[in-house]
Amino acid sequence: MTVATGGFVRLPGFDLTPEQVMADANSHGPFVARIVLFSGGGDSTAVLHYAMARGWADEAAFVDTGTALPGVRAHVETVCTDWGVPLTVWDAGDAYEKMVLNPLLGFPGPGQHPRAYQRLKERQLRRLVASKKTHVRDRVLFVSGVRRHESKRRASRPAVSREGATVWANPLTDWTDQQMSTYKRAYDLPQSDVSALMHSSGECGCGAFAAPGEREMRCSLFPEWGRWLVDLEQRAEAAGVENCRWGERPGEPAEAGPMCSSCQMALDIREADAVVLAVHSGTGRAA
Repeated sequence: MTVATGGFVRLPGFDLTPEQVMADANSHGPFVARIVLFSGGGDSTAVLHYAMARGWADEAAFVDTGTALPGVRAHVETVCTDWGVPLTVWDAGDAYEKMVLNPLLGFPGPGQHPRAYQRLKERQLRRLVASKKTHVRDRVLFVSGVRRHESKRRASRPAVSREGATVWANPLTDWTDQQMSTYKRAYDLPQSDVSALMHSSGECGCGAFAAPGEREMRCSLFPEWGRWLVDLEQRAEAAGVENCRWGERPGEPAEAGPMCSSCQMALDIREADAVVLAVHSGTGRAA
């Protein structure tokens, strides 16, 4: 791996350097494990590269939600192999299908995102933490690629936070899109085919915040994923599930989880589109 260097100019209002973030995070240590949560997306790849080059983490972890687009997990495994980064994969198994086929649940909509997040990601992270701890006071550091600049919902998210035995650190939290793009080009960071097409990691396809037409686009670009989804929808309908179509369940949005950057951005886009529609239809005005 090429060792990364800093030197970015900080912008007004976005002035936490990666080093400052990690100094804060390490004040909550020591840690029995320091792990980059690697989704395979662009920002996630950058933080993996940056953190491993500086010795801020010792390994990577990937959560297989069972809903990822084809090629995502293989890309994650290839990058870690090429860079010599130890990787563990935490598999959600059939958690998504069990949720969808439950007549009381079905496919999640915006309001059911917390349930999907808990089943697909949160439980796997808890297993990961438990696997590292040998004493009750042990702590585990998770390093992620969350940036406050990428989403209005993330603008107020702290760079460092603690949840029980887990400390979350987002060292690139105040990097702008331009800074991120510059870093990726400077070190020629690999991009997956899924990321190039979808502009997201594609590691989770729960559909809670799906945009209009997204189902058709995914099925067209990734026929294997589409066949899996159609089969699941048919089984849900046969089981008497009311919400038996992916991405079509209505409802008020709930907050996305700390590992759901794609959901955060999708929710922002949905709300922005709603404002534009209201303005153009004469039923509302811009805030």
